[in-house]
Amino acid sequence: MDRTARLKFIGWWLLIGLIAAGASALKWPSVHLGDEYLPFGMDAFYHARRILDTVADPSAFYEIDYKIHAPEGSLLTWPWGYDYAMAWLIKGAMALGISGPPMRIAIWLPVLAVFIPAGLMLLLARRLGLPNGLVVLAGLAMALSPLTQLLFGVGQLDHHFAEYIFVLATLVWGLKWLTQPSDRASAIVLGVVLGVAPAIHNGLFVLQIPLLAAMLVLWVQNIRLPLRQVLQFAAAFLASTVAVLLPSLPFRLGLFEFYTLSWFHLYVAVCSAVAAIALAAVAKSTRNIALLAVGALVLLIPIAGQFAVASGFLAGTAKRLDTIIEMRSLPFMASTPAGRQDLTLMFSALVWLLPLTTLYCAWQAWRERATPRVFFWISCIFGALLMVSQLRMHYFGSFALYLPVLIFAQACMARWQNQSKAIALAVSLVFVAAYWMPGRWQLPGVSPPAGDANFRVLRPILEDLRRACAADPGIVLADNDVGHYIRYYTDCSVIANNFLLTPQHAAKIRQIDYLTSLPAAALPGAAPFVRYILLRPAGIMHQETGPGMKYMSYSQIPAQLITDLLLKRVEDVPSSYTLIGQANIQESADEPVLPYIRLYKVDPVAPRTEAVSAASRTE
Repeated sequence: MDRTARLKFIGWWLLIGLIAAGASALKWPSVHLGDEYLPFGMDAFYHARRILDTVADPSAFYEIDYKIHAPEGSLLTWPWGYDYAMAWLIKGAMALGISGPPMRIAIWLPVLAVFIPAGLMLLLARRLGLPNGLVVLAGLAMALSPLTQLLFGVGQLDHHFAEYIFVLATLVWGLKWLTQPSDRASAIVLGVVLGVAPAIHNGLFVLQIPLLAAMLVLWVQNIRLPLRQVLQFAAAFLASTVAVLLPSLPFRLGLFEFYTLSWFHLYVAVCSAVAAIALAAVAKSTRNIALLAVGALVLLIPIAGQFAVASGFLAGTAKRLDTIIEMRSLPFMASTPAGRQDLTLMFSALVWLLPLTTLYCAWQAWRERATPRVFFWISCIFGALLMVSQLRMHYFGSFALYLPVLIFAQACMARWQNQSKAIALAVSLVFVAAYWMPGRWQLPGVSPPAGDANFRVLRPILEDLRRACAADPGIVLADNDVGHYIRYYTDCSVIANNFLLTPQHAAKIRQIDYLTSLPAAALPGAAPFVRYILLRPAGIMHQETGPGMKYMSYSQIPAQLITDLLLKRVEDVPSSYTLIGQANIQESADEPVLPYIRLYKVDPVAPRTEAVSAASRTE
């Protein structure tokens, strides 16, 4: 790339980055309430708590939290890398003289970070050989996608935006290395990217799969990468993997599980490195194919037990996962009119081309199986399958919504060169039409504070709880959706939250379901460790027959505690409960005023052996 072309590329990168940052900044009204700066999304509140605690004292960074899943606490399933890095970015900004509370700095970091995927997308489009006009269109498709706004919006402190960066980085340097196999620098950079990725999220070890699949496909075509460069890749990969594992508490404790940064990740990295070296060192033959197949099966045996846990998470069968919107599959959403509208608004109308796009990628993978681009096609198919399986995993495959379309347009332009301008105009109009609804409604759409329609009503109650916990900390019995809020705002502990991955997490959900099923008079004796109770319904609906309203519980079994403590008059509540906060709602002037949230302090009672045993039941 000459100097002029480089300057043009930088100019387009800055412009597209500014467009993406501007779209992400549109969520500003949702991240402040009065004078308070808010994270956006429930999980972002826990990230914010961990980040701000680390800003205050980096040496006190924690990987086990005794204030969640009380009373025993739990190891955090989120690895150390993302939150620790965010804390040091905030400290760096403060050292440079940026004033204000750390949260005011934190909420803008995702917006600033969007320049990274903007540059990576342009690099990726260029590596794929797209002409300049289509390269710019790829950048704009990324910048104006509501999915990008969802990842990089103001206050979006969840780790998903960093995961997306690693997905694109893997594609960019994987293509560069496979295109120039003798390029040592690309091999090393790719190894470092794949090695560091699990420090951002444990599940990013899956980024190794498309690369190994591409190397295998090339090997079957009698194309092997140079052994020297593969060894350099493997060394960089393993060294960076060990570097991010050493600070990880689960690794130091000797754990072997995919949902914490543990020996599982070292084992997978070693297996991937050995497979890459084998594909470079031995030629294809019937004997070697058999040896590789047997070796792969043997290597899978130690991690087979982790598949059951992973499949439960991916299928959304674990408790409460089926109620979380981001865990829903795209086909499930497409089964209802409202879901179809949401898909169009979030993914653009290009989502309805995804079945054809995926078939096109498979066909291209077959046609180009002896070229480096097979890695891109495999990545498209792999990413699209993950994206379709769960809404939350859109960042694995969002690029497959538009890059294959642009490659198809390029092929048409090459075949009908006399109509290339008309084809370029046509594909541009297709993108304008596909992005019309998201651009008109989704990007500028107003979200409630913190992205939670109930947050404004809940916030004063959280302040009441904060003051109570400051004077007398204890364990709070509350629904799992409010768990991260309580941990963020108070010094109290929670029994359950929206960490819903491990057997302990499921047991804690069963425990709060059981405790909320008890009558109010029985709870203090059954759960003497509970100091506060925060009760609210998951929803309030009209009775199916007759007048009145029906309260829907978060619990999966009848919640007698809601009837006794929320729906009854306060004077009828047992004397062992002291009301310290209440919020009411009224849907309209014609509707009655209803109690929506009540916060109680529970008088301690002497624990009984049988009561403690009952409170710990999980069935």
